[in-house]
Amino acid sequence: QPVLAASSASVSHTAWQLAIMFEMVPEEGERKLTLASAETLFSPAQKSIEELKGAMNLEQFRRLDEEAMYNEIQKILPILGPFASNFANVQESLTDARQKLEQLEVMMNPGARGNIIFSSAEDDEESMYSIPEHQVPDPFIIKKSRLLNKRVILNVGGVRHEVVWKILEQLPLSRLGLLSRAQTHAEILSLCADYNLVDNEYFFDRHPRSFNTILNFYRTGKLHLTDEMCVLAFGDDLFYWMIDETLFDSCCIDKFIGKRELVITEMEDTSAQLERDDEEDFGTGKFAKYQKCIWDLLEKSESSKAAQVISVISMVFVAVSIVGMVISTVPALQIEDTNGKLIENPLLNMVETICIAWFTLEYFLRMAGAPDKWAFLKDGLNIVDVISILPFFVSLFFLSDPQMTKVDTEVVPTEDPDAGGSLDDVLQVFRIFKLARVLKLARHSPGLQAIAYTLQHSYKELGLLIFLMCISGLIIGSLCYFIEIDNDSGFTSIPTAFYWVVITMTTVGYGDIFPTSGLGKLVGTICAVSGVLVLSLPIPIIAQNFEKFHKNQQKKDQAEKSKKKRAEAKKKEFEDRLTHCQEPMTELKFTI
Repeated sequence: QPVLAASSASVSHTAWQLAIMFEMVPEEGERKLTLASAETLFSPAQKSIEELKGAMNLEQFRRLDEEAMYNEIQKILPILGPFASNFANVQESLTDARQKLEQLEVMMNPGARGNIIFSSAEDDEESMYSIPEHQVPDPFIIKKSRLLNKRVILNVGGVRHEVVWKILEQLPLSRLGLLSRAQTHAEILSLCADYNLVDNEYFFDRHPRSFNTILNFYRTGKLHLTDEMCVLAFGDDLFYWMIDETLFDSCCIDKFIGKRELVITEMEDTSAQLERDDEEDFGTGKFAKYQKCIWDLLEKSESSKAAQVISVISMVFVAVSIVGMVISTVPALQIEDTNGKLIENPLLNMVETICIAWFTLEYFLRMAGAPDKWAFLKDGLNIVDVISILPFFVSLFFLSDPQMTKVDTEVVPTEDPDAGGSLDDVLQVFRIFKLARVLKLARHSPGLQAIAYTLQHSYKELGLLIFLMCISGLIIGSLCYFIEIDNDSGFTSIPTAFYWVVITMTTVGYGDIFPTSGLGKLVGTICAVSGVLVLSLPIPIIAQNFEKFHKNQQKKDQAEKSKKKRAEAKKKEFEDRLTHCQEPMTELKFTI
């Protein structure tokens, strides 16, 4: 009897669970009281139960000898016949249920999804993994699963997290909050990728890097940002889990917004720069390809080996031109003309002529290859190129060379004597323009480009510095002038005192002007100390702009290298695919 009772209870429990799963038994609240029928009261199983009530118990059975035990068992076996048939029916039901589950698993995904029973077909509703309509779980089964399981397993990218349903209900408008209140198959699949009611597991096809922070927000009510996490990726995760960014804790909201804006700005600048490089439109004319070739050869030194050689040659000409301009002023290398006046060495003039010829040829070739001529003419470096070569042609076509002029004493000069002096002044001005050749190095020097960028983007700070210097110069200079007006110390006017203030505040101190009275020396001390403060205020901002340009330049170089590597990888992949596709065709031709 105990064995029979235990077996009957186990089978009843198993049958009850299967009945609940396949909607064979209603809920407890829906269960109705039914009267026993005549078939139930007078069935063989009921008669066997009544006959078993009159059998001896287990203690009495143990006291019998072996022969009596055998006889008692022979009496009980016919009574257990109806129960054996019931056990056989239960076994058949279990076997049929198992076969149905196996067929359902094979139908859903043969091998890859294991025991996931219900899967979504968000990308393709006609996918082979989608569930037929007659196998979609009923809302009653989903509700029953929620009642039986107080906890749930959240599988995010293969990492499982076990939480209580009540925690997820704290944010009812979030994805997990909506999942805790979902009652139908369609609602669940609109919130997660797959789910399994048997294992009580819901799968989300997301990277698990930030889900610990998200889950901690459900548990503690505080949303924080970790330093090692990308703010853009974390923002996308918050959007997926339907959590508002304004729910960040006060210690992290400013950091999150600041980092995100900074990263977005840097990405936009880098992308805009790369797009500007890619937007070079040379047209569709028959000379477009030659124009692009010339432009890449002279403007983009990283495009080819020939472009690198051209860049090195250009830098050599710039260096030779600067050195020739410097040593041409050395008296030992100069020669005397017919009037005994020192003039430049003809050999150095020849070197300068060769350099100017190269600069001119380079400029016009670059202008011919430029995709946008107006933008080329407005560029600052191109203006420097024009200024550096303009003095040579002005002196060549508009001014006469003294040593090449023949002097005829019998001929009366027809030119005004003052005209030569005015032309010499013009020539002197254009000679000063030769100093622009030094700036040509900026085209090939990232350091000079960084300095130009710093000055360009620090005009406000430089203006503040000049303004503070002017204010200090007027106040301290005027004060010192009136103090030293009776002393012979060189303070003859306020502009002279202003000059003294500037060289004092910049810690130069030529010593040509200095106060001599005690009060004047006190003012000079105040001037020197205030100069340190005035100069130190805008310097950090200027240094920060220089560092910013340096970092942006490094990011740009890395982005260009990455872009070049991706292009090479795509090209190689295309060639490999082409080769792989051609091999079967070759074998086919050989076979034929």
